Amino acid sequence: MKKNIPVLVFSFYLLFFPAFGVAQHHGGHNCGNCPHHKQATNGRQQASCCQHDKNALPSEITLAFPTAKSIKKAAKWTEVYDAKQVLLGYAVYSKPASDGIKGYAGETPLMVALSPKQEILCVTMLDNQESPGFLARIMEAGLLKSWDGMKPAKAAKKKVDTVSGATYSSRSIIETLQATLKSI
Repeated sequence: MKKNIPVLVFSFYLLFFPAFGVAQHHGGHNCGNCPHHKQATNGRQQASCCQHDKNALPSEITLAFPTAKSIKKAAKWTEVYDAKQVLLGYAVYSKPASDGIKGYAGETPLMVALSPKQEILCVTMLDNQESPGFLARIMEAGLLKSWDGMKPAKAAKKKVDTVSGATYSSRSIIETLQATLKSI
């Protein structure tokens, strides 16, 4: 039982605190009606939580870019700017490049944050149906940090091991990331 306590505590944090890398079903700005939410939620409509405030940013953007104040959609990514319109970097969403890649309980959509020099700042999990226990193992193993600081082309080719005890979920994350990076 003592070995399971850290996993249970971490699972609780994953459910209620998205700063650990997992966007939540009902927390933050994830209404399902904005184009960026349809992309992140596979087009499923959800009750609006943001009231389509033009100034509201997706929670995954504000986690990756804390000083972000605005975004601009481009063909392959979303440009992220601060209050003075200085480019902070880019957000790349895994959909539609990752369509059909499934983990244990379904797709594992991601958002990849890139610096202005197009180096990976972080990889963030978006709304998904994976078990909090599996996600806790993945977070504890540091899987999402495996590509930090890399250029997309190099990261897409990097061999990364799956996480024991969360093999299907971690394999899906790895394949989703590779498909996403190859699409940009």
